[in-house]
Amino acid sequence: MLNLDYHHIEIIRFKNTNRIILKGEITNNSSKSYNTVAVRIVLFIKHMSIVNEVFIVNGLLKGSTKAFERMIYELKPNQTVEDILRYEIFTDNCY
Repeated sequence: MLNLDYHHIEIIRFKNTNRIILKGEITNNSSKSYNTVAVRIVLFIKHMSIVNEVFIVNGLLKGSTKAFERMIYELKPNQTVEDILRYEIFTDNCY
């Protein structure tokens, strides 16, 4: 069973652009080290999914915490970061 936790998740606008950056940390509470962790993020505006993307975190040793930052999406001109009402983040796979 995977025992990976996500902390300090932030969804912010990149400078003065329409791009969104996802920041956070992943902690490996398992007894196994992973070369690659595939993380899935799903963002919602209202009840509609606007992002469903997988990104990679490399070199997650057992018992360690690693920060990540990923540019994930460019908002449409009529959208703001505040329109994102919820997100889901979870481990898709580990290698």
